[in-house]
Amino acid sequence: MKEHMTDEQLLSLLRGFFVFGDASVLKILYELERYGEKNFSELRDQLDINPATLSKKLRLLVEVGLVASDRTHDHLRVYYSINNHRRPLRRVLDAIERLANEL
Repeated sequence: MKEHMTDEQLLSLLRGFFVFGDASVLKILYELERYGEKNFSELRDQLDINPATLSKKLRLLVEVGLVASDRTHDHLRVYYSINNHRRPLRRVLDAIERLANEL
């Protein structure tokens, strides 16, 4: 049986996001968690992030395992989604949203 994340672990992870990430990272994660799989162009258009920055942040998120990337059969597009093993990310994003609403 998997153990649930404690509030202390969740807060520690949340602090890590503020150290690890920036607004671009949070925007990407929020978009993928809320709306599901998207390709680079869709993310760029929805988030209004500079393409070079978006590319760098997506590469980082894939490298650390928070985001999965899947290339289409014709290899023309890459689709990004929250890594299935990282679904607790929903709680972190909800906590960030609650904090933002309190400020």
